Amino acid sequence: MGLARKRRTAAPAAATVTIEGEEARARLPEGASASLPLVELLERLDPGLPDSRDAVLPDGVKCLLPTPRGYIIVHQTPPRVYGFRWIAQESKATFGPGTAYRNVRLALPYLIVLAVFERTRGGLPRLGNRNECFFSNQPLDREGLDTPLLYPALLNCSRFPDASENPLSWICTQHLSPAEHARQRSLGGSLSAGLRALLHHLLETGFNLSSEHHELNSWFTETVAAGIDPRIASVESWQKASAEDPLFALEVPWLPSGHTLRSATARITAMGRTRRRASSADDLARIILHSQPQRSAE
Repeated sequence: MGLARKRRTAAPAAATVTIEGEEARARLPEGASASLPLVELLERLDPGLPDSRDAVLPDGVKCLLPTPRGYIIVHQTPPRVYGFRWIAQESKATFGPGTAYRNVRLALPYLIVLAVFERTRGGLPRLGNRNECFFSNQPLDREGLDTPLLYPALLNCSRFPDASENPLSWICTQHLSPAEHARQRSLGGSLSAGLRALLHHLLETGFNLSSEHHELNSWFTETVAAGIDPRIASVESWQKASAEDPLFALEVPWLPSGHTLRSATARITAMGRTRRRASSADDLARIILHSQPQRSAE
């Protein structure tokens, strides 16, 4: 008895997409079809960014850098003494609920925050989760995008393994609430609300040992371990030096990141380039059909 030949199953029929003049038409094997102006299909494949010329931005914003997916806001706060909620020595919990805090006053140099906004489908750019923080001993106005960035000696600013796909000094935003952000209906409002929420989350919600537990370390712990300056040997010595000279932080040799503002923002842009693109007629058909439900039956 000969071997039975395995029956070949035909590949499922694919959708078809045709372009006629200024209109794209999709048809599914089941018969459903829809059309969409070609210019609208192209916009959905690669949506442009809203015009930022009319956006009123908060004080401290030094520049607004466009990326393929949104914007990076570069925000600078001049040297000053901050009042922080810092984890207490006697705290039994090292992060999360139950953590005990104390109030400390610490002088910082220029504080540079890179707030990364990514456009949601069909909406305004919203604050993402790739935000980073740095110190600088000089204002950005002096060297602009070529300003060297220094690692911030702050808890909750995380060090990751050295790799191009990892952030340099990540701001943990796990518990940042998007409520106010989601209510915004203008580009300026969306950018301002996101930046305001990020700065509040970074500076006012409490510094604990979350980075030491979830990532490699915080840049505060790394800075203390490096022994860069006896005035930064502990939060107590830092607070004492801050009371004696609020501007001493500009003299501290903070840990260099090895990056300028230009290269740091380029890294962030490169990390966010991966985006699912339409690669088949089925993908294009799905976009056309879902964009105009009322046209999907003939």
